[in-house]
Amino acid sequence: MEQMDFLIAGYEHGGTTLLSEIFRANGYESGFECGVLLARSPADLRQTAPFWDRLPASWGITGDQRDRAVSGDFRQFYTQLCAAAFPGHAGGFFDKTPGYMRQLGLCLYRAPFVKGALVIHRDPRAVFLSMARRIAPDLDPVTAIDRHFAHLTGRYLAYFAGSVGHLGAANTLFVPYEELVTREEAWLAVIGTFATGQPFQRRRAPSRFREVRGAAMNAVPVTEFMQVLPAGQQARILAATALAAQFFATPAERLAHAPVWQRTHDAARAQLQRDGLPLLAMQVAGRFFEPLTYLLQNLDVLAAGHNPVDHYLNHGSKEGRWPA
Repeated sequence: MEQMDFLIAGYEHGGTTLLSEIFRANGYESGFECGVLLARSPADLRQTAPFWDRLPASWGITGDQRDRAVSGDFRQFYTQLCAAAFPGHAGGFFDKTPGYMRQLGLCLYRAPFVKGALVIHRDPRAVFLSMARRIAPDLDPVTAIDRHFAHLTGRYLAYFAGSVGHLGAANTLFVPYEELVTREEAWLAVIGTFATGQPFQRRRAPSRFREVRGAAMNAVPVTEFMQVLPAGQQARILAATALAAQFFATPAERLAHAPVWQRTHDAARAQLQRDGLPLLAMQVAGRFFEPLTYLLQNLDVLAAGHNPVDHYLNHGSKEGRWPA
């Protein structure tokens, strides 16, 4: 049996813990976060903050067990980590790390033995509100969002651009947070069928993590931004993140902003076809490269009509160049 079945990714504080609890309630195990696939090798996890320092507490292992886990390749890492953390567990495992959403293709490439990935996404207004409270806890969130607007916009779009190329891929399931919370039964069926071929069951036992409060779904985070953020600020957020309109919470807003994504996606596909490049996985100078993801991460390259491979070879990766 492989020692890792699924990756769970998403926006930070955007529902990944909720999704992981659903997996735990249905026979899977994991520590709180791992993050190893953000490093070039397990050994490089030592330089990948904050995951290296948090790994013993997150997975309930010793420092020696952590050292042994990073001595081999990614498959060996997961095998040793899971065996050390859950020696009596006979079911499947998952690695929940929000940041995998930002480099989804690369993470899947580094772990070709996993069955697939689940990406839980959220409306940008809710994500802005959550992130603003964490980066500026002494400010009211409306002021904090205004003050950090460019940073929040770039962060939101970086996660979107790093994963959206896999939308519709057979080994990746995108889960809307708002739908999961408000239509739990329907999405338990979708998630369970994706993972096992059978619908998942609801959570019943309390979580061992303090971040999860109770087994019932909480709809408050779905609508809170509507009460907290002024209408003008909400409109500004949606306009700034229009590229990610597919992740907006309501159909009317998705439809109103959809042309931004459609134009961008169509232009990127046309350019890649002209350059004779695939949408996703290929090798460039011995490294994994996703042409579509690169163009979405560097809209200036797309606007200029540059070949993404040539640009990457000359300039490297410059993630997050979105127009102001």
